[in-house]
Formats: sequence, C-alpha cells, structure tokens
Amino acid sequence: MLNQIRAEWTKLRSTASFWWSSGIMIALGAMYGGLWGWMSQLGGMPYLPITVVSTVAITTAIVAIVQQSMIVTTEYRFGIPATNFRLRPQRWQVAVAKLLLGAVLVALLTLVTLVVAFTVGDLTAAVSADWPSNPAVRRALWALPLGMALLTMFVQGVGWLVRNTAGSVVVGLAMMLVLETIVGLFPKFGQKLVGYLPFNNLIAFMTNQPTPHWELGTSLGIFAAWAVVIWAAGVALLHLRDA
Repeated sequence: MLNQIRAEWTKLRSTASFWWSSGIMIALGAMYGGLWGWMSQLGGMPYLPITVVSTVAITTAIVAIVQQSMIVTTEYRFGIPATNFRLRPQRWQVAVAKLLLGAVLVALLTLVTLVVAFTVGDLTAAVSADWPSNPAVRRALWALPLGMALLTMFVQGVGWLVRNTAGSVVVGLAMMLVLETIVGLFPKFGQKLVGYLPFNNLIAFMTNQPTPHWELGTSLGIFAAWAVVIWAAGVALLHLRDA
C-alpha cells in the first residue's frame, strides 16, 4: 500500500493542475483574510474570525471538489486506469491509496490556507483577532481540515461513479450550491429533508454554526455517512466495470 501511495504521489506532483489548484486555494485564503481585515479599517464591518472561517470553508470546498475529482477522473481521459489495474489487480487498493493521499493533502492545504488567511487578516485589520489564542480559530484549525478530508471521500466516490471530471465537478458543486437550497423550498417535507442532506451539515460543522435540526456532532456524522456510502458505491462499481 505504501508503494501505491508513493506511485499516486509521483503521478499527482507531476501534474500542473494539482499545483495550480493548491496555489489558488491558498491565494483565496490570503485574499479573503486581507479583504475582511481591510474592510474593518474602512469601518464597514468588524473583523470577526467566523467571517474568515466561513469564507475559507466555502471557497476551499469548491476548489477541493475540483481538485479531488481530477485525482480520480483525469486518468480515465488518458486511459491510465487499464495500466493501473494490470499492475494492481485489487482495484480497491488504488482507490484507498488515492483517498488517503487526497485526504491528507487537502487537510494540510486547508490548514495552511487558514493560517495564511488569519495571518493576513490580523495584519490588515483595524483590531487584530490575535488568531493563535482565539478559541474560534483554534477550533477551525482542526474542524475545517477534518471536514475537507471527509469531503475528499465524498468527491472521489462521485468520481469513481461517473468517471468524468466535468460530471464529477458538476455533481459536487450542484449538491453543495444548488440542490439543497431547492429541496428546502419544497412545501411540507422540504425543510425536514434538508436536515439529512450532506452539505448543509458539513458547512454547519466546519463553521461551528448548528443547523435547526442537529447538533454539530450529528451534522458531522450525517456527512460522514454520505461520504462513506458514496465512496463505497464508487469502489464497488470500480470492480464491476471494465478498466
């Protein structure tokens, strides 16, 4: 398994898309940290850690959906899976290696993005939030990486199901940004159903803002259940399909 993870890292670090998406993730964190800090100097709004956390959570999740989709699906564009599975007939091992590598990388990138965002924010804000000692920030430093690691499982599962980068990205972004809002508009059952959908619960956990339905731990559990089921379905289909 370690050799498989090394092989996946060798492939990943040789692709420009990984470095571009990682750089964009960190740059967006710096931009939003500076933006909220600068706006506090203008008197438009106070510099609040939760504002930075919420913004970084949403933007990082969007970039992570694209990046983690490509880790799985780009290889299908070039016919690489056939070679992968000849060398590693137990296909689930390839999926596990991609998941472990992707989850660790996304968690680390999220942590770096948060640190950069709060550092730039404190430097530009009228009143510093003193992020290293702020309780809200300390929670975000582990909650966001954990949430993004679970998001990696969800997105890679979708990738194994659809085997197409555009399709995987559209499914992930549509569920995150559109579908749950639409479902919530349905009369009678919409709001109840939203409580069991994944992304509202994920964002609630990462931003420390409970939904009307659940406590934060339950919200995390609901998203984790979605991620496990989607990923398991993708791996099962991976074994049933041709390479």
